[in-house]
Amino acid sequence: MDRKLIVSTSSSSADCTDIILRERTTTRLVFRPELVDNPHEHAAAVRGTFIYQRKSAKGTWQNTETIPLSTLKKDEGYKLELASGELLHLVRELVPLYKLHAKHGIPFGMTEFVPVDSAVANLVALPADQIRTYLSANEAVGEQLLSTLLDWVAGLPEPASLVPRLLSLGPAALRNLNVAVGLGRLKQALATWRQHATEPGEEFWQQTLTEHAFVLEQVFAWPTIVVKGKAYVGGKTLLNTGGNLVDFLVKNALTGNTALIEIKTPATKLLGARPYRDGIYTTSDDLSGAVMQVLNYRFNLQGEFKSLTAALPGRLEAFEPRCVVIVGTTKEIQGDDTKRRSFELFRGHSQGVMVITFDELFEKTRRLISLLETTA
Repeated sequence: MDRKLIVSTSSSSADCTDIILRERTTTRLVFRPELVDNPHEHAAAVRGTFIYQRKSAKGTWQNTETIPLSTLKKDEGYKLELASGELLHLVRELVPLYKLHAKHGIPFGMTEFVPVDSAVANLVALPADQIRTYLSANEAVGEQLLSTLLDWVAGLPEPASLVPRLLSLGPAALRNLNVAVGLGRLKQALATWRQHATEPGEEFWQQTLTEHAFVLEQVFAWPTIVVKGKAYVGGKTLLNTGGNLVDFLVKNALTGNTALIEIKTPATKLLGARPYRDGIYTTSDDLSGAVMQVLNYRFNLQGEFKSLTAALPGRLEAFEPRCVVIVGTTKEIQGDDTKRRSFELFRGHSQGVMVITFDELFEKTRRLISLLETTA
């Protein structure tokens, strides 16, 4: 069956796309089918009209008045001959219309039906238990099919139309689907970390954490929403110079209270190159500078909060905003008790600022994946 456009004309009838049986430059023969609800015989669901048309070489096909059969006189008649190929095409096009009516009845409004490959049609027609058995035995096929379907869903202009179908799957299936999608996103973020753990570019990590913002939720104990990356938090002078952009402005999804996240890179040093005194290291200039920077951002945000948020939609508050610095990796301090102690003493007493390393952040992601896989 070719692509069909069906337009309902009443609750019990619908016009269908013409079936072109014969077409030349200036003439053509079509069959114009109509779906009907036949009260006398439900299976007799298609009726139609043969139409022979003529036009000029550059004209378009027009619906014109036809000669009614009632004008025939005694011993007169019309003869309409169909070639064997034309008749076969007509039958092939009509059979799907009967099947369509048997399955869907008279569609309301305007509906387009698209033919599918016979293999796909056969797959769709299989009982659910048979499909599950086949895909369980051919996992790679199932994964490829799922990838193709998800890609199709992602490209839909109105994916909300799938919601009723998803809800019909039931709570257990939806839970498994949500876990699978969540695991996929977390694993993708973890794979990015493992592949680029030595990446020194700050813009790369800004973009990565923007794309995988849910990783930042691992920093806080409360439900988190990223308000904006590279958010302006005040600080301009009267001459419109200066100004501060924090890497991420986030908020508590329930209370609206804000927090500020400043990121460096995994390659950023945590401590100075040499001990400051016996048994102690100072922090690196980059780490201490990042801490002072985010504290300054908080100071400016609180001072200018009303003017900065006056036109923003949604609830935002600045009740002693939490500050976070994501910097370096623990690889730098592993195997050295003095370095580990110095770093832990520093961040343990950095009042108002949480310091977390990149590998700690993604280790929390890895553990969440493990938990979800265990409970799935």
